[in-house]
Amino acid sequence: MSTRVLRAARSAVLAVALAAVMGTTIGTTSGQVKPGVKALTPMDYIEIRQLVNRYAFAADTGSNNGYDYADLFAPDGEFVRPHAKGREQLAAFARGPKLGPDNTVHYIMNHVIEPTADGAIGKAYVIELNWDIAPVQATGGNGGGAGTGPANGWDLVGRKAGELTRIGGHYEDVYVKTPAGWRFRKRDFIPSTSGADPAPPSIPADAPPSVPADTTPIDRLAPLAPAGNFVEPTQQSSLSATDYLEIAQLVASYGHALDSGYGKGENGEPYAGLYTADASFAGATGHDQLVRLGQIQPRGPDFVRHYLTNHVIEPIPGGAKGKEYLTVIDNGENGKASSLFLGGHYEDTYVKTPQGWRIKTRRLFPPRSGPQDQTAATPPAASAAQVAGTAGVARPASSLSAADTIAIQQLIARSAYALDSAADRGAAYARLFTADGAFLTKTAQPVEIKGRGQLAAFAAGDLTHRGPAFVREYLTNYIIQPSRGTATGRVYVVWIEVGENGNPGAIQGGGHYEDEYVKTRDGWRIARRTFVPSRLGPRDIYDVDRTRSRGAPAPRAQETNGPTRDSR
Repeated sequence: MSTRVLRAARSAVLAVALAAVMGTTIGTTSGQVKPGVKALTPMDYIEIRQLVNRYAFAADTGSNNGYDYADLFAPDGEFVRPHAKGREQLAAFARGPKLGPDNTVHYIMNHVIEPTADGAIGKAYVIELNWDIAPVQATGGNGGGAGTGPANGWDLVGRKAGELTRIGGHYEDVYVKTPAGWRFRKRDFIPSTSGADPAPPSIPADAPPSVPADTTPIDRLAPLAPAGNFVEPTQQSSLSATDYLEIAQLVASYGHALDSGYGKGENGEPYAGLYTADASFAGATGHDQLVRLGQIQPRGPDFVRHYLTNHVIEPIPGGAKGKEYLTVIDNGENGKASSLFLGGHYEDTYVKTPQGWRIKTRRLFPPRSGPQDQTAATPPAASAAQVAGTAGVARPASSLSAADTIAIQQLIARSAYALDSAADRGAAYARLFTADGAFLTKTAQPVEIKGRGQLAAFAAGDLTHRGPAFVREYLTNYIIQPSRGTATGRVYVVWIEVGENGNPGAIQGGGHYEDEYVKTRDGWRIARRTFVPSRLGPRDIYDVDRTRSRGAPAPRAQETNGPTRDSR
């Protein structure tokens, strides 16, 4: 990945020189709501996000014979390509033989929401993953596992358990607020295509419906029933906007805590600190066992592996419950190809403790297409009074309002579009930074790109490999913290090249961003962004089996795509 960054940086220096000759200037972008547009409340943003997150589950499971998918839309809502309009066509569109409660295909990230005069519009990246393959064992392992039980996790790094499909791109949405909550009025899928003037999609917008036509007229005035088995954020009073944001950040913290210990390498206490003192997961129960469970995982100060998205949150008596998609990506190191190590979805319960929200229960469902036995019930959440204090976890502090947190999250998501599209010849990306903002890399040969001129040239890069429909930078696991009147952030990034013209896609690599944000008169902006590539820590330091000199062997519980006792 450092080669790509360095090549882009060299292009930036050349482009800056050309810009100086031609007198190119870069303006500013207002962070204010346009005249005539009704501002969205924090809870509006949260509910629209929940709508988009629920979309993935409904599309992949086909639950309720497709009607859970259809009921995410307004009565006259439509999906454009392939075309389906109205509840019956949308439900038929959502049916299929490979769907099932454990099917996870649509991984959605980079959700941007903009208010409009009559609702909102949005866009979001999507990549479809295929888990219906036989896992391929990584080669070149160095051994070192305990003598019994499942293999040491370090030996499994690089195992291939899933693959990219040839489908990826972004959605363009129109949302409408109904008496039953926010719904899709329209959703269109735009496949990723590079180039300044991408070819039109293969299926024209006015193509006939791809599902059996429904001759029943669509009653646009018919009242919408509440979504089945879901409590809309604006239709409840148990959880505040801050509660939703703190639970979301709790789950976003999972990868940062487990993979790197928030950049410190030692992950046991940070990982266990995400849970209540009596929580259980993957065969480990209680704080001490969860510490050891974290420690046996591959890790390191710069390691990035657990990417979570599509997080759905609902209130329940005594707390909240949630579910989210997981993909574990082994970003290639030392010339090895990147691979999808693990997928599926978690189902959680959360409780609010004096120290903040914590995970009470968590269960991993490996990805499987087709009908599945779902006999196990989710354990009820305990009350806050039953929960002992636990270690600190990254969560928004009171000095950042819900509106500020959401504005920074939107800034992060917009940065991916601006970089991949090279909109306005890179100026759109540069305007997301302060006037003296900087992009740096912690690569073998560090790079610093400073000022809006250089940032614009960096974003423009190779214009034949950018464009308004091009997607590559997938961002998730946002952690945002206040810092001396500003804010800092940690964000996971993976570069996925979606296959074009029949070519296979590829995971080019990944890591995380370390950000500094400043609130200006034009809204929140990035003052400094540093890319840190994913690196697995030295095994002689972080593999507890190798460093253990006495005492009982470490537990062998591992997250896995196989139907093992620990994973289910």
